[in-house]
Amino acid sequence: MSSNLQLSFWEMMGVEDGWREGCLRAVRDCHVGARIEELEHQGGCSFTVLIVRAGSEREGKIADAISRDSVRSDRAPETRIIQFRPEKHGLDLRIAQAATETYGHFAPKSRGLNFGLPNGLQAFELEMMRGTPFSRCQRRSLRLDPEAWGRQLNLIRSFAAVIAKAWLASSQTSHSPRRTRADSPIIDDSDTLLSQCTGKVGANITSKLHRLARYLPDAALRRRAANTLSRLSELKGYPVVLNHGDLIPSNILIDPDTWEITGIIDWAEAEWLPFGMCLYGLEHFLGFLDYTITSAPKFQYYYGAERLRKFFWEELWIHAPAMKERMKVVRLAGDIGVFLWYGYAWDEGAIDRVVNEVDDKQELDCLRRFLERDVRT
Repeated sequence: MSSNLQLSFWEMMGVEDGWREGCLRAVRDCHVGARIEELEHQGGCSFTVLIVRAGSEREGKIADAISRDSVRSDRAPETRIIQFRPEKHGLDLRIAQAATETYGHFAPKSRGLNFGLPNGLQAFELEMMRGTPFSRCQRRSLRLDPEAWGRQLNLIRSFAAVIAKAWLASSQTSHSPRRTRADSPIIDDSDTLLSQCTGKVGANITSKLHRLARYLPDAALRRRAANTLSRLSELKGYPVVLNHGDLIPSNILIDPDTWEITGIIDWAEAEWLPFGMCLYGLEHFLGFLDYTITSAPKFQYYYGAERLRKFFWEELWIHAPAMKERMKVVRLAGDIGVFLWYGYAWDEGAIDRVVNEVDDKQELDCLRRFLERDVRT
């Protein structure tokens, strides 16, 4: 990420750019002798550094900075990541722990650090995950040659295995008369189900769909949003699971040789939501944003995207055969996810403005294209 974007992070925090050096100094004090590297590609809501230790796994002074509510790993790795985030976009360590419990090694272990930083700036230590961001490998041509097609199948097969973990985790508590985890239940009433979705997105599913049905820029989208809203009662008895909150190519790590998924990063926006609300992530394996179009990027599907989509569902049903009987509701949850992720502008995390034709052409294009997916399935 460019220095301008890094600077905007510090400006967003309301602190001087000199605090960047202060953060780096705090890291050096805790990792004496380690090599400290700023990541080349920084997130818009975080500042991340890599800690490389020269053959030693001593904890050093880092132990003094570990929060009591942190998620700890049993063994300190030689390479670590420390990430600084504003409180507004902080990492809920309970969510981070739930991510590792639900998705296993596909989610990084995390722990909080007490660095005493200004203006609510928070620090977290994250497990270093192997792999390359899919965004760096993604094919941006409509036709996939046989080798690329094989890699795409590997990618989609592994994605199905990851997504299935959430469905299977939900079924483990489905026979208990009282759920021990109130934030991840299988429940028998759609109103109660939505009441369990207490995050920034989940707590406002109904009201957000209402606004989309009223304010989206064309009649077809408004009708589709209204129809989706009218069907919320179909979520009765449906599982609430931990959904990743930003399942885009830059947050998905893959083996650069096989294209199998090795991990998913950036769980700061994850929430307990109806299963399948993050399935918009599948679309990024079936096509790409074409930036060669001068007016605004357009989403283009690969030739053969229909076969790739069918392959995904077949693989998912292998892991979770009971899901096949509930596909109508799974697709409904997918629609809700598409509407809430692409029907609202990011706006520095406010996520409260309905997209329009002037300012949000890319989001609107994705919204329209992704809602067409059932036609191609």
